[in-house]
Amino acid sequence: MRRRTICLIVIFTVSLICGDLVLNAPAGGGEAIGRIVNGVPEAIVVVTRDGTLDSWRSSASGGARWRCGYYAVVAPVMSVLDPTPVVDWVAGPVNPVRGEFYMLGCTDETGVRVHTRYVAFDPGDPFGGAGVTARAVDEARRRLELPEPMPRVNPPDSQLVGLPMWMWLEEPWERIWVTASIGDVWASVDASPETSLWEFEDGTRIWCDQGIAYDVGRRPSEQWSGCTHTFGRSSMWSSGGVEWVRVTVTWGAEWTSSELGGEPLGTLTKTAEFPVRVVEAQALVR
Repeated sequence: MRRRTICLIVIFTVSLICGDLVLNAPAGGGEAIGRIVNGVPEAIVVVTRDGTLDSWRSSASGGARWRCGYYAVVAPVMSVLDPTPVVDWVAGPVNPVRGEFYMLGCTDETGVRVHTRYVAFDPGDPFGGAGVTARAVDEARRRLELPEPMPRVNPPDSQLVGLPMWMWLEEPWERIWVTASIGDVWASVDASPETSLWEFEDGTRIWCDQGIAYDVGRRPSEQWSGCTHTFGRSSMWSSGGVEWVRVTVTWGAEWTSSELGGEPLGTLTKTAEFPVRVVEAQALVR
């Protein structure tokens, strides 16, 4: 009988604590410690009792916006049977102290708590690991440098009205990638060239891949390319006596990370323009 009475007292005491505080309760939705439940954020602002501690915004868009704060932990664990920390969500975010443990909690625009993590405050990472994958992806994307398009044509000098101009790109047509790390989390962004778009002043638009370089050592009848353009008029009356050609290379980008699976980042483009002189001449056919 005595043992049963002690158990009742312990359960009753815990119930009093739960009544005064919120026990890691979902704010409008489910949550799990250290796990993102509503996708990757595009912006994070960390607030304290005195104001904003730090903020971050992705160079991309389309994700959630999180408002985060450090909350006091009344007890590191609820009980032996329930290891969930007892957190004082009601009092709001505190002013964190270096090395002290808190519950980092984040909510989205609707007030739904979407991220929680039990961490020691480190001024070097005021975000406490929140959105670390998104921040690493954004840093890798910022470091990714697409090569400038290097268009080449044949004939290499002036073009003839009525004679197809071969077009191709000289730079390597291959995948590029870059990796960035934040703490123990890394993210890699890679991009692969997909198409090139050639645009002319007469409104013509031609879609190609890298194109095929013209081989001057072979007969014209022995080679073929689907990436050509035939001018129908001279550039004599154009501004500067030349026709301007614009080529845009579209890259497909995606990311992977040590924490989450990857997904597409959409497309990136790089553009170059170059002048072409077009003259009228009678072509000799043999």
